[in-house]
Amino acid sequence: MKEKEKNEMENLASEQKRYTYKDYLKIDDGNRYELIHGKLYLKDEWGDMSMHKNKNKDIKMLAAPSVLHQEIVGEIYIQLKEKLQGKKCKPFISPIDVRLDEENVVQPDIVVECNEKNITKKGIKGVPEIIIEVVSKGSLKRDRIEKYSLYMEYGVKEYIIINPLDKEIIQCELNDFGFYDTKKLNITDDIILHNYTLSLNELFKKNPKYLA
Repeated sequence: MKEKEKNEMENLASEQKRYTYKDYLKIDDGNRYELIHGKLYLKDEWGDMSMHKNKNKDIKMLAAPSVLHQEIVGEIYIQLKEKLQGKKCKPFISPIDVRLDEENVVQPDIVVECNEKNITKKGIKGVPEIIIEVVSKGSLKRDRIEKYSLYMEYGVKEYIIINPLDKEIIQCELNDFGFYDTKKLNITDDIILHNYTLSLNELFKKNPKYLA
């Protein structure tokens, strides 16, 4: 086999590699990643980033999340912290690793974990009760399609997608058949869960520019 053909075959094999949690832990280039069905994704960037590129720093650094993104994440986290005070369920804010299994590791914006045994020093190992993602331009496709399917497959009871780009919230609740029942809300509507309600109405009342 010619040297050129050999290199092409090696590159193809590298692109098709399935990554594991052990591979994920070895990455130290300063970026954040998620692992979905053995594929490595740069956080908030839709695209497969190989280990070869990581080692050679041949990737672009991501801009920080928008002010509105951070406002929403902070507001929802504060409400959850208050409502779950003294209860067994605990909210966590990103960055935190949620290891569903050895080939699926995600970093949701907000997670609610109700099983203390799943909370480890390195993050959450297992399936959390609630996952909340706040959509950005780079994460829209992944949050709406890839993660929707992933969280449903692993049995996350409540998956909430907050989309400030389209001013909407998509609430997904796992039914008895293992599928999500989805409900579309306006971004200022109440998010009614089993034991409490979350709302971004006051945030947008105080900051009407965010609705422009």
